[in-house]
Amino acid sequence: MLLTEAARMAGVGRAAVVNWRRRHDDFPAPAAVTDVHPRFDRSAVVSWLLAHDKIAVPAGVSSATLVLWSGQAAERRFRLDDPVLELADDADGEDRLSGWTTDTDADADALATLTATDTGASLRRLTAPATPPLAVPAGVRVIDRYRAGSGGLRVTLAWPAGLRGTADRRPRGGTVDHAVPYATPGAQCVCVRQACGGLIPVPYCPEHGRTAEPAMEWHPAGGIRCTHLTRPAPAEQPA
Repeated sequence: MLLTEAARMAGVGRAAVVNWRRRHDDFPAPAAVTDVHPRFDRSAVVSWLLAHDKIAVPAGVSSATLVLWSGQAAERRFRLDDPVLELADDADGEDRLSGWTTDTDADADALATLTATDTGASLRRLTAPATPPLAVPAGVRVIDRYRAGSGGLRVTLAWPAGLRGTADRRPRGGTVDHAVPYATPGAQCVCVRQACGGLIPVPYCPEHGRTAEPAMEWHPAGGIRCTHLTRPAPAEQPA
């Protein structure tokens, strides 16, 4: 696991986990080191968090609830027990969610059917422990089905990290799409602003109305793309 996953588990920012690792000699050593981020053994990190009262033992088995939709079938709700959600740090990467299906074959077959199209399915809302509700407009697919000796079936889904966004708080679910315009909005613009500079157009805006054109791109609000856009530009080195 990455330090960002440990941070989500403990309900803190990644900087806090980096600080724990620096201050505590007994923090687990990396199990592997990539070109960018070290990876740690999940069980060792969980044991350390428990021993240092950073997390508590859950009262029961956790679960994730997801609502999927595709053009080939109606919207359907699923539950995955003991879920593991791995969110990529890079917009070019891939997010993954795995968990045990509640109805061994029926749910797994339904998941496979919904995600069988070329564009995958739409994840209208994912509610999982230690993360805010997520949504993905397309690209969700089943990449693995593993049957344990006890008969349980564990399913893994994946989707492009760059499509990940914040779930719409309105009852219909889905994603909050917004536009990053070419030019800075004028003083008359009353559209809802996003941290990355994007706009959610409102009908009564005298500049944009229901659109935000011309725009560089549209993407889900609150997702990894926003994080990339708001990242400070590297300081120029002196000549």
